[in-house]
Order: sequence, then C-alpha cells, then structure tokens
Amino acid sequence: MLTINVPELITCDAVITGNLSCPVGTPVEGAEVFFSDFPEDVVFYDPNPAITDANGDFSTTVTVLPGTPLVAIDVSATAEALGIFFETHAGTEVECPEVECPCKFRIGVQGNRAPATVEITNQGVPSTLDGNINVTAVQCFTGSPMCNPAVDNFNVTFGSGGTTINFIQGRRIEIDCITDTFARVRGTALGRGNLFTGLFEVLIEVTVSAGNVGTWTVLANDNMGHTFSTTFTARMNPITSIGECGVQF
Repeated sequence: MLTINVPELITCDAVITGNLSCPVGTPVEGAEVFFSDFPEDVVFYDPNPAITDANGDFSTTVTVLPGTPLVAIDVSATAEALGIFFETHAGTEVECPEVECPCKFRIGVQGNRAPATVEITNQGVPSTLDGNINVTAVQCFTGSPMCNPAVDNFNVTFGSGGTTINFIQGRRIEIDCITDTFARVRGTALGRGNLFTGLFEVLIEVTVSAGNVGTWTVLANDNMGHTFSTTFTARMNPITSIGECGVQF
C-alpha cells in the first residue's frame, strides 16, 4: 500500500509525507517514490524520487512555481516493491502569487460564436466534430495603466448538434502577450457539458492579423484519455485589448 499526505492548500512550499508497505503493514525500506502533478510544471519536488526509510516512511518538499495564482492540481506518487507497482493520487490547491503581471489582455470572438472543427479524444477514442465555438479570456486587465493580478478568467464553449463541450471558470497558471498582436494563457478549467467533466489543463492562444482577424488555438486535456484541440480563424471582439502593464486603454 502506498499512501501520501498532501495539505489541502499549498502556499509557495510545503512538505508531502507518505508510507509504503508490502504486504499491508510490512514497511518497505529503500524504495524509490516518484512524484508528478497534473497540470504539469506547476510545482517541483525535492527530492524526486524520495527514498523510504526502515519504517517505510518518506517525504519530499513541494515548491510552487512563483507567480502561480490559486489553482487546483492532482499530485500523484508511484513506487515499485517486490515486483508490484503502486500508485496513489491526492487533490490539492496551490498558489504562490506575485504582485505584478507580465502583461494584460481582454480577448474574445466577435459575436460570441465562430465555426470550428474540433479534434477530440474521449476515453482514448479519437473523433472529429464540426460546430460553433466561443472563447473569452480576461487576464490582469484594467483600463488604467496598471495591471490587476486579481483579474483572472477564461472560458471556452463548443456545440456540435446535441454535443456540448465547455471549459469554464478558467484560472491561469501563466500568461504571455505581445501588444495588439498575440495573447496566450495556460491554466486549469472545469470541463462541463454532456461529453467531458472534471479538471482540465487548457491552453488558449490567439494571433491577431490585419483586419482584426484572430487565428485561435485551443488545447485541453485531463491526463485521463480526454483531449480537445482546434485551430480556427474569427474576427476579434471589438473590445479586444492586448498590452503591457503601464499602458492605458
């Protein structure tokens, strides 16, 4: 049996402990316990792997990527002992906020819908859907010259006949932008609709060209055999703004 003890909230750093026994109640000494998380590259572990002691106990220090706002992740630990593979998971929330944002933007699809072809994988089975999509994201945006880190939201909605796939209540892990021409947000969102549910890692990118036309890319996965990907073009919402902190809109 492999167990881990993960705090319900990790602010910048914390210690994760656990135990490995095989059979149950018999400690395993000297085993390697590996750590990973979903979404990836949000936290780091030291050591990784951790080594069990004579009581089967182990520990690692988890450090949250600086600049991470409050976001939900899934921590997993794996080990092998006596030819048996062990794996366990624990959900938690992590944050390590910075005062400043690297940039700010407010982006969306004109008319709140655009035609798109979407490639999906549902429980490992790929398929293609044609339908209408809407994408919105507001990150660090304020009309004044400053940036506001508290502004943090993105959403994706897609419909194809009777199929709906939505990613809502999006919260950033990181953002990038180039004034007027490019915006990117990677974070987590809740999958909703009649096809996908649960926590997803979502990437949204848009490159704005002449005529205020955006080339959008949306990627999402839950690390459990469900994926969503599309690239489409659509005119930008007229209220679109992409810029650096210190620029007034």
